[in-house]
Amino acid sequence: MAGNVSVKNPIEIRKAGLRALNKALGYEGTQIFMTQSFGGTGDYTKEKYELEEPSFEELTAELWRVDAEMRVAGEYDE
Repeated sequence: MAGNVSVKNPIEIRKAGLRALNKALGYEGTQIFMTQSFGGTGDYTKEKYELEEPSFEELTAELWRVDAEMRVAGEYDE
């Protein structure tokens, strides 16, 4: 899938990234990684209107969807 991801489409990039993390770390490991990665950097006041970032809750919901899709497709190395 990674070869087919458009770098100009942030939704595709996020979904491919979640798939990769989920496959490598599992659901719980991915949640821990995301929690650690959302520590807050940069100038929030300046950047908050420049880019629409999904909330942690939205990313978690998307991770649940990706996890379910991967299980149905048999993408986990069990």
